[in-house]
Amino acid sequence: MKSRTATSRTKATAPRRAPQEDARSELVIDFERYVPTVLSSLVAKLRANANAFFPQAYGVSLAEWRVLSFLREHEPASAYDIWTNAQLDKAVVSRETTSLKKKGLIELTPVRGSARNRTEIRLTAQGVALLDRSLDEILRRHSNLTAGLDARMLDAFFSVVDHIEHRIPHMADQSGDAVPAHAPVKRIAKRRPPSGA
Repeated sequence: MKSRTATSRTKATAPRRAPQEDARSELVIDFERYVPTVLSSLVAKLRANANAFFPQAYGVSLAEWRVLSFLREHEPASAYDIWTNAQLDKAVVSRETTSLKKKGLIELTPVRGSARNRTEIRLTAQGVALLDRSLDEILRRHSNLTAGLDARMLDAFFSVVDHIEHRIPHMADQSGDAVPAHAPVKRIAKRRPPSGA
């Protein structure tokens, strides 16, 4: 996917206009401006980068580090607490807690009298040490990622993300037929005759 930074610079002085209709062209989705695709691509790149970084630097996966970080703030916690509040899949939490226990980074303690054999999960001293050791590096990586963005721009970014998240349930809502000027579409030369021709 092309960088949108350069694109935004060249279009900063003129508002984006809806593609002009032409008998020799047809309308298609512009995936460089289609929000779901842009976000999915961004997440995939961030995840790939982190999955390469964490095992090499700290001997844990990205998901394991997420579990450890959640416990640092919320321990003791159950597996249910983690996968419902840390936005992690249930199967991932089960797999990663097993791995973290083997590595000596967490400890599991059965809760006496629990009807569902509930287990409390806590960090070990080794787990706490790993998080302490990684903090400065994580902050440095985040600073490098957001370099060039001031606090106002980051606040705007988080507001947009929050707005999009709340709009997801409304994606199937009925709307007008008009294509707004900011619609993620573009025109390409026709490559096939109209249906039924």
